Amino acid sequence: MKKIYVATYNFFIILKVLCPIISFLYALLWFISFLQLSFYETLSVPFEPFAYIIKVMHPLSVEFQGRMIDMSYIVASGLFILFHYIFDFFAQRVVDLYNFEEMRAMRKKDKEIKKINIALKKEFEQEVERFSRFALLFNLELKAAYNLNISRKGEFDNLKKEFFAHIVKNVSSKYKNAKGIMSDKLFLVCDDFKNFDDFILRLIAEIRTFKQNCSAKDIVVDFAISIDAIKSNSNVFLAMEFLEKVDSFNYKNKLTVTSAFKMKYESRANARFKLIPLGISRFFQDPDDYTDFELFNLKLKKVD
Repeated sequence: MKKIYVATYNFFIILKVLCPIISFLYALLWFISFLQLSFYETLSVPFEPFAYIIKVMHPLSVEFQGRMIDMSYIVASGLFILFHYIFDFFAQRVVDLYNFEEMRAMRKKDKEIKKINIALKKEFEQEVERFSRFALLFNLELKAAYNLNISRKGEFDNLKKEFFAHIVKNVSSKYKNAKGIMSDKLFLVCDDFKNFDDFILRLIAEIRTFKQNCSAKDIVVDFAISIDAIKSNSNVFLAMEFLEKVDSFNYKNKLTVTSAFKMKYESRANARFKLIPLGISRFFQDPDDYTDFELFNLKLKKVD
């Protein structure tokens, strides 16, 4: 369709360009005939048919010094100037018509895109809704503030175990279907996503208190919390394995969350945390086999 418009436009533009040239030639021939030069009849052969039509339709002659001057060639010259503007008009109408067709096609395309976007939004909302739980991997690292040569591993292990047990007890009593698995790290799963902010603020408060108590014993505490949103039918052990990968990037003293968590969390109203991109992370299983995923830092919004 576009080729037809282009060809038609070019056709009118060519005619538009030719008209002033032909107009000039008619005016030149009239001047030659006025001077009664001998080669006039030879030159006028290709131009005579159109001038003849003008003579038949509306004869026009002017008397000059006792002889009649035929004005048909001057009229023809003027008509071709008029044709120049007419062809220009048609060329512009072709452009307008093409633009109209383009706009109509764009409106149709916009409607189709709008329908697709509505379908994608609905699909996105349904997908987000399926992430009804969150999983959390809590890694705690204790080290002596002084006397680094003295091993306090047994003391540190007991402190971690006691603190993890305390967290599991509190979580299980306050949140829906919350469960914990303890090892060297603490893995928590909770179905109560709507109370995530309250959950994580309580956990941060517990960590702060634990750090203060450890500081009194000359113990430095570093932590790393990795969080993912999971579906109701997700395998929690696969979720734990994935969070182990996230934890391997060793974002100390940060709340590190996944893209799935971001998608679910940002769909909630009145969220108290903001998400700051940490970049694309790559986990290598071997040199030729790796997985990329985007991670974010969960930070408490400033209260104005």
